[in-house]
Amino acid sequence: MDFNELINGGWARHEKDTAALAADLEANVALAQTPQQVGAFMQLANHAIGQHLGDWPRAAALAEKLMHGREDSHELAMPYSSLAVAQYMAGRTAEGLASEAHGVRLTNMEKVSIVVRTRALVASALVAARRIEEGARLFTAALELARAQDEKLACDQALAVTGNNLATELLNQPQRTPAEAELMLQAAEASREFWLKCGTWENEERGDYLLALVNNKLGRPEQALEHAAKALEVIAKNGEEVVDEAFINLAMADAFRLLSDRGHYDKSMARAEELAADFNDDGLQSWFKEERAKVEWK
Repeated sequence: MDFNELINGGWARHEKDTAALAADLEANVALAQTPQQVGAFMQLANHAIGQHLGDWPRAAALAEKLMHGREDSHELAMPYSSLAVAQYMAGRTAEGLASEAHGVRLTNMEKVSIVVRTRALVASALVAARRIEEGARLFTAALELARAQDEKLACDQALAVTGNNLATELLNQPQRTPAEAELMLQAAEASREFWLKCGTWENEERGDYLLALVNNKLGRPEQALEHAAKALEVIAKNGEEVVDEAFINLAMADAFRLLSDRGHYDKSMARAEELAADFNDDGLQSWFKEERAKVEWK
């Protein structure tokens, strides 16, 4: 097994084969040699072992093994941030703070970016651990710290991704408490906000698509349609994105279903199916069918 096989294959199987993946990661620490490989390895390990298995002490031990004996370099700032996340979540606050400070010292980016990134990732981990109030409070603090800066930050992408992941995780739950619903909307809005600072037009339209899904889930179809329309407008102005357009039309169909507007529902659904008919990937076809079934008019 080489490094790319371990990491790329690991992300592909981390949900269905988590325990075996954890063992593979622990057995193959030596494959991570460059700082970039260390960072990629630790992100997967934290996600699989910490969030999916809920074993943060194990994730922290693996992260510490990864970092042991490495010579300081600017490129290790992010891995130290990830190490801090695992230590925080394992209940080892002092070690987590020390690792975060180590990352701040090493970085050649804005110092505040390491702090914002670390706090946002801890917030996401807290939410995954069902510690919603703590996670929401910390996520809000990370957003406010980033917004207080006068410049574009290296952590903007981390906030965009974390917001997307938080909102998606809460969106996929069968039910949400009022606090979870509020956090879901906040996270989706933050994701779009920070993608506008650091991303591409595809990131922008996908941010609006996520907000369409979230608003539908919250029973706000008018707002969902506004975001779906924005997403389609961005695509029309910038090029072609057939897959995204198909799923955006599904979100619009769902909004019209919630509004009991059968005529516009049928129109959006027909457009979604027309676009999906050209999908040449079995995985995309299956995903489309799954999402379509969720918005079936009954």
